[in-house]
Amino acid sequence: MLVDLNVPWPQNSFAESVSESQIITLRSTLETLHTLGYTHVALNFTVNHTEKFPTSHKELNPIRIEEYFGDLMKTTGLKLYSRITLVIEDPSKGQSLSKVSQAFDIVAALPVSEKALTLITSSLDVDLLTFQYRQRLPAFLKHKSICSCVARGVKLEVVYSYALRDMQTRRQFIQNVKSVIRSSRSRGIVISSGATKPLECRNVLGVTSLIKYLGLDSDKCMKAMIDLPALVLLNGRLRTKSHKQTIVIGGGSDTDIVQETESIDRGKLIKVVKRKTSIPPDEELASKKARV
Repeated sequence: MLVDLNVPWPQNSFAESVSESQIITLRSTLETLHTLGYTHVALNFTVNHTEKFPTSHKELNPIRIEEYFGDLMKTTGLKLYSRITLVIEDPSKGQSLSKVSQAFDIVAALPVSEKALTLITSSLDVDLLTFQYRQRLPAFLKHKSICSCVARGVKLEVVYSYALRDMQTRRQFIQNVKSVIRSSRSRGIVISSGATKPLECRNVLGVTSLIKYLGLDSDKCMKAMIDLPALVLLNGRLRTKSHKQTIVIGGGSDTDIVQETESIDRGKLIKVVKRKTSIPPDEELASKKARV
């Protein structure tokens, strides 16, 4: 099970539309990731936090997975999910997360100011904390704030595609990743591609060698691409498929911890029946003698 939580969706706002050429490029990227061994991929829709969101629940998620990639999922077995990344600058302005949390499988936050970073690390209910790695970080990352964020269950995302671009972007990427690893003490880190084209995709060995050079251990690099991204998907699904700590349990033959949405939607209710405790024959005979 190999997971990539960040393949950019070619749309920057709700007002824009997706062209056919963009879908073809995105499809080629997904096929390349499948060839490299990836089994779970999340399509990432990045939008500004202050933008006006549609009122309709259907229009809130512009990622039409079944419409554009239904045949690809059937032929390759690749599982696709939807993700939204909110670019937050002023926490006092913008839309509520309750509008988008039920429409997407994963909710991520990208702070561009110190106030936004403080809000996300302290109390904002998101699945991922990511950064714009081609630019300077919005503030100095402190151990206390980042580790408390990880302790709440929010994972930190490292996007390796910035290391494959121009010299200035690569230089800034190295500085930012080292700051993330230092402040988090190598905990709760998730590695994603952020690939906008097939040439930016890399396999496990290529990504591990790059991130290991920046200070993360090789065993934690594997967890950052397999175990921790799967937990992010699972937490996102529990947010949409659970209510007050009551969840639907999948009982299929699939051993994948991230079950398909269709199997959960078709899940049957479970009736709990209290049974009488059976008494062994020896103890029952002894109790009868004691009564006599």
